[in-house]
Amino acid sequence: MGSRSEDVDAVTEVATEYFQAWFAGDGDRMRAVLHPALAKRTRAAPGTHSLALHEDPVETLVADTAGGEGTGFVPWQEVTVLDVVRDIATVKVHSEPFDEYLHLARFADGWLIVNALYLTAE
Repeated sequence: MGSRSEDVDAVTEVATEYFQAWFAGDGDRMRAVLHPALAKRTRAAPGTHSLALHEDPVETLVADTAGGEGTGFVPWQEVTVLDVVRDIATVKVHSEPFDEYLHLARFADGWLIVNALYLTAE
């Protein structure tokens, strides 16, 4: 376990790599920052009171990334680490296509994204 500053830097690096992999269309880079059991969700019907969630499994996200779905956007993101507590962290990311909250956990080989909740940016 590193210092808080080192943890914030490492978490920021993972969140940045997640978005940069998306923008670059690099599925391997995307897979490297995701836990295999990632839960990526968004509201199924934005603007309604529906509680249904749309889920994107890791393999779908990696395939969409490799297929270039993110390459048409400006490769920019604003990463804000909201909190780091020992081996877990919460991050807010704003980019051209998305507003996203990420939860990360530290594993033996480093920090990985385990949960993502997003909306299309306005």
